[in-house]
Amino acid sequence: MDRKTFIKTCGFACLSGSALVTILESCASSNYFAISTLDRNQLVVKKSEFINIGKTTQTLRKYVLVKSNKFSFPIVLYRLGSERYSALLLQCTHKGCELQPQGDYLVCPCHGSEFTNTGEVQNPPAEQNLQNFKTTTDDENIYIQQ
Repeated sequence: MDRKTFIKTCGFACLSGSALVTILESCASSNYFAISTLDRNQLVVKKSEFINIGKTTQTLRKYVLVKSNKFSFPIVLYRLGSERYSALLLQCTHKGCELQPQGDYLVCPCHGSEFTNTGEVQNPPAEQNLQNFKTTTDDENIYIQQ
């Protein structure tokens, strides 16, 4: 291979690699913080917060995050079924790091503990399940008891 062809090939590979990284980063999911209100010591989240409206389609989110002034960590609210929800404090029971939702499970970025969407430990080093909150629903809302 001559020098000119080598330089062209390397330049093309660098540009292709940069484009690929940009495309893959745009595929990463972002966490959605739901709008909530506080009513009689319970957080109220509208069921419509789980609807993700795109340009041409509507999809259901698996989970939303909720902020509470009572806790220094957010609460993740999973939709388990049409009227079943799971509300978990995003604080690892191992060393107290903030957990990261990864679809249907939660991962601790500090030491690798994993939890199910109902708060049960799946992989150590954590040994205790997550703090969970009782949830109730009506036609429009989900209520998280604090």
